[in-house]
Amino acid sequence: MPTTDAMLNLNYITDAAGKQIAVQISMDDWLLFQQEYQEIKRKLEILGGIKEALIEVHQARKENRKLQTLTEFLNEC
Repeated sequence: MPTTDAMLNLNYITDAAGKQIAVQISMDDWLLFQQEYQEIKRKLEILGGIKEALIEVHQARKENRKLQTLTEFLNEC
């Protein structure tokens, strides 16, 4: 489940003028944030790979180039 401000216990640090300059969160919230960040990062890497593959397929179709089938790909694994 994504972390939202409503779920976090945030402590704001302010300067002498009262301007917020930093935020402090509990260690539990920080560890949860790091875990969620890593999950999102992995998803973005996968989506980036899919995007590159789609670009390659599009380019191959433009050039009438034959690509490896899914079965061929899976047989290599």
